[in-house]
Amino acid sequence: MTRRRVAIVGAGWTGAVAGRLLTDAGFAVEVMEKTGVVGGHSRAETMNGVVYEPNGAHIFHTSNAAVNEFVNAHGLTRPYDHKVLTEVYLSPDDDDHESHLLSWPPQVAELRELPIWPTVERELASLPSEPTGDNFEDYVVSMMGRSLYDLFIRDYTAKQWGRPATELSARFAPKRVELRKDGHRGLFRDRWQYFPPNGVNEVIESVLSPVAVTLNTEVTADDAGRLGQDYDAVIVTAALDDFARCPGELEWRGIEMVSHYHPTDEPGGVVTPAYVTNRPSMRVPHTRTVETKHATGQRIGGTVVSEEMPGAPRRHYPVLTADGANERRNAELADKIAGCFDIPVYFAGRLATYRYINQDEAIADAMAVADRVAADLAE
Repeated sequence: MTRRRVAIVGAGWTGAVAGRLLTDAGFAVEVMEKTGVVGGHSRAETMNGVVYEPNGAHIFHTSNAAVNEFVNAHGLTRPYDHKVLTEVYLSPDDDDHESHLLSWPPQVAELRELPIWPTVERELASLPSEPTGDNFEDYVVSMMGRSLYDLFIRDYTAKQWGRPATELSARFAPKRVELRKDGHRGLFRDRWQYFPPNGVNEVIESVLSPVAVTLNTEVTADDAGRLGQDYDAVIVTAALDDFARCPGELEWRGIEMVSHYHPTDEPGGVVTPAYVTNRPSMRVPHTRTVETKHATGQRIGGTVVSEEMPGAPRRHYPVLTADGANERRNAELADKIAGCFDIPVYFAGRLATYRYINQDEAIADAMAVADRVAADLAE
């Protein structure tokens, strides 16, 4: 009996996991990746032997037992408790004012020690019982008050997104912003949290080890005819405006990591206060610094610090506006692309579904789409 054939476009987490699951299920799978490496935005690199992340910080965390079991089976097991700091200036217009390093998310216990606490306390007392608002600014202000919003969020958001927070959707705010009153210092509350000592590359390569992977191959909707002849189904994990060859149809926000090597006196030495330090102030153009050595624990002389510069022409973050226009356009592109094919087309992962999701959610997407493909092709 001839095995059913599945093409997968993209070798990030979603493409890799879907490819592995379908291969293990007996399908003939080919994963096609337009770059020369697998791993997508999660991939780590090295500079003078130091592991760093050219696409920003990627900490794996999940409460999904099936996802946890899967990544454990491929070597992602080293525990890591991710804590983030934010450097803030209490007087934004005073160039000589001393900065403060505070936890992110903001901790009420720390805020009580600041001179602005009486104002913050009054604002917190006047807030609604539950946050409300259709746009990002209104929602977050209703969560923490105007003073904390201005201190932690306002300028960071302006730099990150290049547009007023009033134009951004409130839909992703509950997932990204919190005011802590329970003293929990870790950024995440998930049951499992890991950071591999060499970056995630080896994990994704393990996932793909039995899967046919073709690198340096760009596949688009223009290839629908060929794919329809060679395969029984296609899974697209690429950005749909890219796949449909209509750049500009969707709005994306990209970052450029400007990375520098720093010598250190000690093998485990670091030069910044945390793996991730948010820099919301307009005093600097970057939004945060990332020093991955805090997470890897490498015993090596030297370290790499990356400044995250917003506004690069890359597809890192979907721009979720308050009116939902980009999500609707992505759905229209999915319908348009599907109409180009004579075989079933599936869309999964962060880029193809135009969602702001974490690594574990990308894996869960892969599991769901693999189940759908297996069920559909079995009929």
